[in-house]
Amino acid sequence: MSISRVHKVLDIELPTSEKIILVLLADNANDESGECWPSQGYLAKRSGMSRQNVNLVINKLQEKGHIKIEHRYRESGGKRSNMYTVLPCHITRHTHVSSDDIESVSNEPIQKAEPKVPCDIWNIWSGIGGTRPLLGRAIKKYGEPDVAQAIGSVLLKNPAVPDQYLMGVLKGGKKKRGFVA
Repeated sequence: MSISRVHKVLDIELPTSEKIILVLLADNANDESGECWPSQGYLAKRSGMSRQNVNLVINKLQEKGHIKIEHRYRESGGKRSNMYTVLPCHITRHTHVSSDDIESVSNEPIQKAEPKVPCDIWNIWSGIGGTRPLLGRAIKKYGEPDVAQAIGSVLLKNPAVPDQYLMGVLKGGKKKRGFVA
């Protein structure tokens, strides 16, 4: 696996399908030689493409000079997977910053934006559709810290009937008419 080659490949401007295959080849490449020999089936499976599309993309990468392909054969004459070399001469990181890449900076002071988040348990509970009388009874019976924690569970689950769910959580998830929190 050649992490350095993968990082360099990620900076190359290529169509998505070509970049995916080149990243997979770079990921399988030897650090020093850049050689790898994944099968087209492996590349197809990892990239989510068909083998035919992988073959077309590999040929485009070869035409553009990003890889070199060596066809390999068994002693019996049968085909083996190709050996690909991810060519380092075509992999250079773009470090030049153009004026299009930067923003102008204003001399205006930065103002901290106040978060628009409900600041108390009552607003949060009303915001998720819970009824205020039930919340009052729950706080009186179980205490505000336990109710706040239970409301956190309600927020995570987002049930259709938050009142029932809250009471189920507060009662410890005991069954009541088929409900379990």
